[in-house]
Amino acid sequence: MTPEEQARAENLIASTLTHLPDYADPAAAEAAGFRSIRDGGTGYEHYINSEYRADGKVLDPDRPESLVYQVRGGQKELVAAMYMAEPGTTLDDTPPLGGALTQWHIHDNLCFTPEGQVAGLTDAEGRCSPPLVKFEPVPMIHVWIVPHPCGPFAALEGIAGGSIKPGEERLCDTAHGGH
Repeated sequence: MTPEEQARAENLIASTLTHLPDYADPAAAEAAGFRSIRDGGTGYEHYINSEYRADGKVLDPDRPESLVYQVRGGQKELVAAMYMAEPGTTLDDTPPLGGALTQWHIHDNLCFTPEGQVAGLTDAEGRCSPPLVKFEPVPMIHVWIVPHPCGPFAALEGIAGGSIKPGEERLCDTAHGGH
């Protein structure tokens, strides 16, 4: 990792820690245009702002494309931003960020309602049963504002973990896990 990559990663963490608490209350997020994709059954619920998805701004803490809330006992705690690359971006052409500290991922196995809510997984051939649809996957990266055992850029695990670039190993930066 270069000093520039480390500086970019550290700056994104610092600015996310500063800006994200504005959305601590899901009602504030909804008032700002974020909508739940109804995936809270996984233990994490993502809220996406469609306006920010294709606004030409990537990795902008003032305009995070998605917010991640941990759901426990019916309560939602804001735990991360999920920054999404512009539509049409692939894992091969993601914006440079933090070198070995960061790892982009995609979700290529999710089926959505036409309104954009998660409603299932693809079949063995990677298809969704109508009326569910599969959207073109867009690379994304989490920035955790609470300590995560795999560091501030860790992806979720299990079914919700997404896919990483072929040939890469899933990042778990235990050295920075407590940020």
